Amino acid sequence: MSKKNNEVKMKYETIEELVRQRRGYKYLDSDGVSPYRDYKYSLTPGVVLETDLDTDTDVECGRGWSLATLPWILRDCNYLSSAIIAEFSIPNDAIIVVPCDGDGKFRTNKIVFTKKHSIDSLFPWFPAIQKKLNAYQPLNPINADVMPPADKIKEILKRVRDQVRTQAWDQAWAQVRDQVGAQVRAQVRDQVGDQVRDQVGAQVRARVRAQVRDQVGAQVRAQVRDQVGAQA
Repeated sequence: MSKKNNEVKMKYETIEELVRQRRGYKYLDSDGVSPYRDYKYSLTPGVVLETDLDTDTDVECGRGWSLATLPWILRDCNYLSSAIIAEFSIPNDAIIVVPCDGDGKFRTNKIVFTKKHSIDSLFPWFPAIQKKLNAYQPLNPINADVMPPADKIKEILKRVRDQVRTQAWDQAWAQVRDQVGAQVRAQVRDQVGDQVRDQVGAQVRARVRAQVRDQVGAQVRAQVRDQVGAQA
């Protein structure tokens, strides 16, 4: 431990050093329970705890007793002020697995409790930080209103659903109306166009036939009249 400019700086073991020394740390709550598996550890010195072990180094968090470095505990523990740090040793016949992607955590199949550390002893700078956090006062606190009763919340949600349903139906109906209107107009235009063309064509043909018939009839009558007159 070194002290410079009123700051306490600690030097903690690396994972390589802990594995070589066959020991490690674990943070527990004040009752000795792990926050991960809700398992209560025996903190009786000399008692060997054994379990199955996942030896696959590609698995970061496998079956076994997980131990860690103190820097890893600092990063992972979110209730450090009320935690206890238990130190365990690893028997010589135990297997130690260090995951390939591990950043300070390792596991083994056998551990023995050796010591319980206080937070202040391992992290002497922590009480000062905790004191500052306790004295912290927010500059702009948020004042939340009291939630309305459950029946009122249900009524509000129902109104919101009704409004959303109405808006969605109006939009859907407008889209359908526009699409159907366009299709109907196109069909009517095509049908009326066909009917008009048929009617106009029939009328034109009838007029042409009538005009031809009248002209031919007049010419024939004139020719017959001229020939009969000449013979007389």
